[in-house]
Amino acid sequence: MTAPRQVPISVRFWSRAGRFNPRNKSECSIWEGSIVGGYGQLTDGHGGKHYAHRVAYELTYGPIPDGMIVRHRCPGGPIRSCVRPCHLEVGTHADNARDRVIDGPQVTTTPVDDLMAAGIRYLFASGQFSQGDLAELILGDRTAQPQIAKLVSGKTYPLAPGPITRRGRGRPPKKRGRREQS
Repeated sequence: MTAPRQVPISVRFWSRAGRFNPRNKSECSIWEGSIVGGYGQLTDGHGGKHYAHRVAYELTYGPIPDGMIVRHRCPGGPIRSCVRPCHLEVGTHADNARDRVIDGPQVTTTPVDDLMAAGIRYLFASGQFSQGDLAELILGDRTAQPQIAKLVSGKTYPLAPGPITRRGRGRPPKKRGRREQS
C-alpha cells in the first residue's frame, strides 16, 4: 500500500473528479471529494489544502499566472464544484465580478417551501438521514447542511409543520452550583 505522502496530487485529483462524456462539451465534471463553500478542495501529501478547480487548471494548462484567478465558465452558468478543465479559464477579479453580473446570481440550492420543510423535518426526525444527507438529497448540495440545521431546529420556517428537532447540538454546558460561603 502506498503511503499518503507518496500519492501524487494528480492521482489524488483525478480519482475524485466526476466522470463526464468527453464528446459533450457542456457537461460538467462535479468534484466528488471534500467541498468547502461550494468549491472542491483536496489536500496534497503534506497537509496543504488546494481548491480542486485550481488544481484542474494547473494539471491541464500549467501554472496560474501571478495576480490571476481561475474562473468557472460552465455553459449552463458557473458551478463552483465543476473541475472540467475546458470550463475553467484564468482572469482577474474584475473579470470574475463582470461574469457574476452577466450570469446573474448563482443559486446553489433548491428553494424550500413549507411543504418541503415539513418533509425534511420528518425525514430528519426518523433518524435515518443526517443533515448533510438531506442537504445533498433534497437541496442538491451538501454544503447546504447549515440551512437544513436551521430548518429542523425551527429557526427558519417556524410555521411549517413537522417535528422540531434539537438533535446534534452537542452536550449542554454543565451548570455551576452555588458556592457556599463559610
